[in-house]
Amino acid sequence: MLLSASVILICLTLLLTVWEPHGLFSAVITILSGGLITLLATFSQRPWAPILAGAGTLITVFIGCWGLFTLFLIIGTPRLVVRKRERLTLGLIGGIWVWVFLGCAWIYAVGHGNFNDTLWPWLSFIPAFSLYLGVLFGAGLVGYLRVICFRARHADTLVILGAGLLNGDQIGRVLGARLDTALAFARRQDHPVTLIVTGGQGADETTSEAAAMAAYLQQHGYPADLILQETTATNTQTNLINSQKLWWRLPNQGGRVVLITNGYHLFRTRLLAHRLGIHAGGYPAPTRPGYLPIGWAREFLAIIMLQPRLHRGILIAMLATNFLWMAF
Repeated sequence: MLLSASVILICLTLLLTVWEPHGLFSAVITILSGGLITLLATFSQRPWAPILAGAGTLITVFIGCWGLFTLFLIIGTPRLVVRKRERLTLGLIGGIWVWVFLGCAWIYAVGHGNFNDTLWPWLSFIPAFSLYLGVLFGAGLVGYLRVICFRARHADTLVILGAGLLNGDQIGRVLGARLDTALAFARRQDHPVTLIVTGGQGADETTSEAAAMAAYLQQHGYPADLILQETTATNTQTNLINSQKLWWRLPNQGGRVVLITNGYHLFRTRLLAHRLGIHAGGYPAPTRPGYLPIGWAREFLAIIMLQPRLHRGILIAMLATNFLWMAF
């Protein structure tokens, strides 16, 4: 049974990966399939099952620990995680802390037999929804790994997404990595490549991100006539929409278009591009290890906010199911 079920789940995962290589749904199926294979292996009597179960458990523990670290990073240091124009209110942060406390208390009550005939069964929607968010977090990591591994090789047009400038007009490490990656990618091609730099001017910036990026590229020897600037975008979605208008004016509507941003940001960028009907490849710029936890925490929040109604609907459904189950 274990072998047959594993083969079916692996084939389903591979099929969805080929059909939707950068989609969130296929990443969720990958996580669920992996969890189910691990569960089946745990109860299997086959000699190789413990190895499979152990590997699955280690991966699950790794995802869980990273998820908890990300959670405490968000609620413990929100100013490092959220963007300049956004903020987490004290009420929201306090609510998340209460949610975490109740979830831990629920697990403690179950583990110590203090569960039945108490208030805790009425709060079973808390660990259920937390598990749902955990699956989404794991799916985000799967998507992150996919865009790192399945990257474009050839391009006619590169779109470099902007990032905040330092001291109002200076290229920081994150943005510098994107620009250096684009330069190296363009120079590997056997034909001229158009670079589109996209990013508007923030309230604390003295120039647009696109203008600073174009100047950086020219300083590193890239021809000015192969650089196009998009200077009005304020977020990833407008980066994509406005840049598409530029590459549509190029010969062959830009040809093979590739999006360049940091690896942790590329997964959500591809999700947004798919929702907008934009067909473009992706290529990840490297991220220094020390910044990756903060960058990924910000991205996970942004991934959740892509479909807030869906998540609220699932939470309400879990709450209603919990109430009906206890009441009747």
